[in-house]
Amino acid sequence: MSVLTIVASLVLSVGLVAAGLWIWPPRWALIPLGLLVAFAAIRKWQRRERGSTSDRAIGSVLAAGAMAALGTFLLWSGITGRMAPEGQGIALASPLPRGRGYCALSAGSNLVMNLHYVEGEKTAASFEKHSVDFVKVASDGTRTTPARRWHPKPLHPSDYAIFDAPVSAPCSGEVVETVNDRPDNLAGHRFRRLDGANRVTIRCEGVLVMLAHLKRGSVSVEIGDTLAVGEPIGVVGNSGNTEEPHLHIHAQTDEGDRASRPVVMLFDQRYIARGDCL
Repeated sequence: MSVLTIVASLVLSVGLVAAGLWIWPPRWALIPLGLLVAFAAIRKWQRRERGSTSDRAIGSVLAAGAMAALGTFLLWSGITGRMAPEGQGIALASPLPRGRGYCALSAGSNLVMNLHYVEGEKTAASFEKHSVDFVKVASDGTRTTPARRWHPKPLHPSDYAIFDAPVSAPCSGEVVETVNDRPDNLAGHRFRRLDGANRVTIRCEGVLVMLAHLKRGSVSVEIGDTLAVGEPIGVVGNSGNTEEPHLHIHAQTDEGDRASRPVVMLFDQRYIARGDCL
């Protein structure tokens, strides 16, 4: 049964990596974890008693089967979630500096990869379905500043690497909405605010592109401004309905919120899913 346990744990580890279900600890932590599980299974096999009961054997098979099933589901979700969904799309440039470790925390074409598929007051509206949330990830896989590198959830927004990162227009168009006076929250679920985030909305090619959770007072554009790709619009903060600093971006049809439909975004001609970087 130890062989089954080893195989099942490997399938689960691969599925977890493919789906990217967490932001702490870093993904590479699965390597020692997988080795530890495999080592434990081998030691158990070496020490097993000849008179093992059938109940124990059945329990081992069921446990290995559950791990394998979960791993297979996560692997399937990780693969299919990286396929661009059908529907209207818009080509965008990167809203954050390329090659600097800005990666998608929540993005993709299914619920496992993208929590914006959950609709609700504290989650997302239907037109936000294809949203992407970006954080900054260091070379060691952590998303906080060096001083707080291994802290799972620091309280102050300045402890996150993406805080104060420059945000630029991902498309050319007219600014149709700005909010600049919302406070930056402390990190954590209990500090989320539902009264709106600092944000900029640009009408590009008849599509509304919103960038949100900007830092209070950082928005540098006004309604009616015409922007070119790459023009600065503000910096990343932690305002609004958010548990930690990140940049939220989504595109929707320009039909009013009740009638608006989500629009698929391609960044530099690439569909972004969880774990992908700009």
